[in-house]
Amino acid sequence: MGGFTDKLPEDLKKFVDPSLPKEMRLMAARGLVPISPRDILLVVFSLTMDGDEEVEKEARKTLESMPEEVIEPVLVDESSPPELLDFIARNTGNESYLEKIILNRATDDSTIAYLAETLHNGSLVELIASNQVRILRSSAIVEALGQNPSVSPSVMDRVTSFISLYLGTGKDDGVEIETVSQLKDGVTTLSNEEIGESFLDEISFPEELLEEDEEAIRRSSQGSPLDRVVHMRLPEKLKLALMGNREVRRILVRDSNRLVATAVLKNPRLTDSEVIQIAQSRTVDEYLLREIAGTRKWAKLYQVKVALVNNPKTPTDVALNFLRHLRYRDLRSVVWNRDLPGVITSTAKRILKEKQDQGV
Repeated sequence: MGGFTDKLPEDLKKFVDPSLPKEMRLMAARGLVPISPRDILLVVFSLTMDGDEEVEKEARKTLESMPEEVIEPVLVDESSPPELLDFIARNTGNESYLEKIILNRATDDSTIAYLAETLHNGSLVELIASNQVRILRSSAIVEALGQNPSVSPSVMDRVTSFISLYLGTGKDDGVEIETVSQLKDGVTTLSNEEIGESFLDEISFPEELLEEDEEAIRRSSQGSPLDRVVHMRLPEKLKLALMGNREVRRILVRDSNRLVATAVLKNPRLTDSEVIQIAQSRTVDEYLLREIAGTRKWAKLYQVKVALVNNPKTPTDVALNFLRHLRYRDLRSVVWNRDLPGVITSTAKRILKEKQDQGV
């Protein structure tokens, strides 16, 4: 068997020795050995890799039927083998077990990445996203969250905020600090010294993707550096979204991955005119439009209000919320905008009539 079995204490190896008669290994696989419940768990798990199909099947059956009072202490014990925690994580639907595995520092990042991609329970996904150390340490976890369609906007916001703060791009006096303060409810943010190394440290970019001057933007728009952006892996795109120049932002805000597109909104060099263009765009996803609408710094801009109301991609509740802020001329344009949902144009018509009746 090797591997995990080699790590077993000597007094437990005798129960899983491949040279033992099969009947004795089957007894051990059923948990019928005179050792502590925790040790039985280790022995039975080891026998899921016995090599004999019947022994492995029996061991799996025993693990699945283990009582909570035996399993749970192992899940919270930071000396528990990561291999065992991984096995349970991949073979249980018990959300209480999964929560304990996520919170256990002994759990391997690869296990957390598996859960980050496959879980649909919002609170468990949030728990993963709240671990700043793991998020910044493991690109696999970040990539997994980016692939999970169940990830909520608040989780995306949390992940991009952690990365933004680590990179030092979240210290502007605009939206970044505002967003991070909203996330600190129950979440402890650490200094870079406390976090240690991050996968972000290994990622670098050519200057023409970062510099904001016109010459750099002209160079970046002319060839290979910008072509590279489209083919980057998610961690690279995520970092670049937070640091890249205007041309890079224009591309990444339309990225199919929601984490990347959301990160663009946290780039401290993002201008009001760019935000207005995003609010007008029919090629960005609606969660970005909702994010813009929910950000005080941008929502107070009149041009943003007009752009959001006139964009068919804007969620209806968001557009309706801004309708009353529009001036007479812009309301008339909304009434005649055939691309908008009927509820928007009919509401605009009613507000327009009210303004006419009031002589506004």
